Amino acid sequence: MTPEPTESQATAAEIASLKRLAAGIIRAQGNRFVKDLLRSKGIRIGTNKDEFEANLNHAIESSHLRIDDVRAWLADVEGWGNQHVYLYKLTPSVSSQLTERKIHRRVAAAGLEGVWDGETALAFPDEPTLTSISFTDSVFRLVWQESSPNWTPEPEKNYTKQEGLDLYEYRAFRQVERRAITRFEAHVQEGLAGLFIADPIQGTEHQNAINEAKRVIALLFDLGAMERGLVNISTVSKNLDQRNVPSNNTASDQVKTQRSRLASGGAYVEFAANSRDKAYWEEPAIQDVRKSVRSQQLLAFQGIDGVFIFQQTEGGLSRPLRVQLYGKENRIRLWASMDAGEVWTILSKLSEYE
Repeated sequence: MTPEPTESQATAAEIASLKRLAAGIIRAQGNRFVKDLLRSKGIRIGTNKDEFEANLNHAIESSHLRIDDVRAWLADVEGWGNQHVYLYKLTPSVSSQLTERKIHRRVAAAGLEGVWDGETALAFPDEPTLTSISFTDSVFRLVWQESSPNWTPEPEKNYTKQEGLDLYEYRAFRQVERRAITRFEAHVQEGLAGLFIADPIQGTEHQNAINEAKRVIALLFDLGAMERGLVNISTVSKNLDQRNVPSNNTASDQVKTQRSRLASGGAYVEFAANSRDKAYWEEPAIQDVRKSVRSQQLLAFQGIDGVFIFQQTEGGLSRPLRVQLYGKENRIRLWASMDAGEVWTILSKLSEYE
């Protein structure tokens, strides 16, 4: 008779499920991603394929590796936050096109049926690849995935070497495999949509990711109508700053402005705190200067750059979160790892300041 597992032991069903999941990841991409998971759990990897598979199976069967560990790892490598965001308000014409029936029909017509409700958990392609299109609970989603390797220092591998009269120091870095996610989500009931570009995607790659997303979007609904709803981040930045300066009859404890740059013509003024955790207006003298700018005077200014700290008093936030707004590019930068709820809480709040 098989004994009942203790609280610290995995059930037979969990072990079988985890083995299938691990095998799927390895089958899709090899062992390069799973080995980083094992390393993070202090589990021996081995020096060849046979040792790796034996150690992986032993870790699963002995409950040193649990299915929750893998799920948390998968969530981390495809998580939210640390992203650039382009925010849109959905016009009535766009919202009318965003129904599951209409989108599914367009997906089939575009030859993308193969990724409808696609599985995103196992794919780490070397090139950006559309892996999933879905429509669930009035949320339309597009997901692109790609491998995004990085280098992490390994000081214990450092060494020095004497060559003649010269001493050389060699510093080791280990390649860590990560996953970069580009997302488009339209929350139809809330009337908002966002295009999310992961932070590792930079330069021309960043623009290419935007172009690819818009290419696919144009196959599924009216891209031009969506573009007309692009939120003006310059306006959001200056209004968010103005309305959260103390004594302006606003709840200034909800959002702190760490930095705000306002431009007019060929000149600009900038207010900034030296500390990343403080609002510039926490210095009384600076607050007095900033309060001299009246709301009606803001019409002559553009919000060029702003850094804001959303406080945990905001609904849906359990900690302060730092957000940067780039007015000229209509771009939002999320500076921390977040969950989806935190991201959409912030985006919803930003949309109210346009």
